Amino acid sequence: MGQLLIRNVDDADIAELKAQAEHDNVSLEQKLRDVVAEAARRNEARFLELSRRSRDQTRGSSLDSTAMIRADRDR
Repeated sequence: MGQLLIRNVDDADIAELKAQAEHDNVSLEQKLRDVVAEAARRNEARFLELSRRSRDQTRGSSLDSTAMIRADRDR
């Protein structure tokens, strides 16, 4: 596992994260691990949602791309 060192974090932000960690009954270190993991996976979740929507919008389409490609090649 890697390590991170973050400098110049605003004191108010640190205090808020400490309060959140205490409320969640976890250490500040664990709270920060959770925040980093969530941020790292955010793009993956966005991609999966866009993929799902695209699949739903094209489901049942009568579009035959094979015929379109053949017609284009025959030009």
